[in-house]
Amino acid sequence: MTNLEKISLCQAVVDRVQAEHRRPACRLRISRGDYGVTDSHLGGVPYVPRDGTIPTKEASGQLWLCAQINFAQMPPMEPFPQKGILQIFLPDWDFDGGFGLLGEDSRDQADWRVVYHPEVDETVTLEACRAKMAVPWEAATKEHMPRRPHRFDLEDISKGRTHLWRAPEVPLRIAFSPVEQEPVTDEDYRFDLLCTQELARRLPGADWEDFAPYRLGSDTPEAQAALRKLWAQIQGGGSKLGGWARYLRGDPREDLPELAAWDTLLLQLDDDPVDFPAGLEDERDLNLNYGSMNFLIRRKDLAHGDFSQVLAQWSCT
Repeated sequence: MTNLEKISLCQAVVDRVQAEHRRPACRLRISRGDYGVTDSHLGGVPYVPRDGTIPTKEASGQLWLCAQINFAQMPPMEPFPQKGILQIFLPDWDFDGGFGLLGEDSRDQADWRVVYHPEVDETVTLEACRAKMAVPWEAATKEHMPRRPHRFDLEDISKGRTHLWRAPEVPLRIAFSPVEQEPVTDEDYRFDLLCTQELARRLPGADWEDFAPYRLGSDTPEAQAALRKLWAQIQGGGSKLGGWARYLRGDPREDLPELAAWDTLLLQLDDDPVDFPAGLEDERDLNLNYGSMNFLIRRKDLAHGDFSQVLAQWSCT
């Protein structure tokens, strides 16, 4: 079998696998602009009920709002709720903690927090919620954030000094794209298994490792073009609810089978400098150190509005 024939077979395998394994996804359209306190947004002032408080971490005090999703504002998408506000609070980023999400299993929410308000009081004001912040967003931004927080200084690291910043760097409003059906990507731990099964159906006894896109040669212009199409087709990413998670350092469910029950992508934030946002590197608003942040949940928990067991991870290239 020639290299081009192998690429063609790989393409057919991927096409079938992706056709049969799709999930609804709602992509976020993120931009600067004003927002209401009950609106969907990243950073800034969180919605806080009249008798509520902002989550804190014992060692470092106030946690910061990372993401707020008002489910009533997004298109209906099963099994996500159709009302209520979901919030994710994180600490400042540091070299040892990675927004509190460093490692394969961050379910205990010791350094971060998920909050869900099933009912929303629309009479609560932005000013009232801002008054509950121990440190205003703007004051902390000015005090803690270096000009280029994603450019690490090795001397600072060696002397134990850490740069602090938050995700996002400035408050951002969220709009929602129509729900789409996203095909499985190669970063999901099941992708290779699914391709192995499909290849066996087409070519019994064949080894998927000999046909996988990253194993095939690009010795001719035709092969290069065909492989570029394949690579683009199997890549994921983006900021979204639902769909398939992006794992830059490997899907933790592959090494920890007990995590397989966390089967639904609750939320993903991705700071891909090529696709979002446009502009120079130093002008990125959602700075995750060229990384992705994702939060997985068990489908049954999501259907019941139970956000107490969320599997979270941040990783970068």
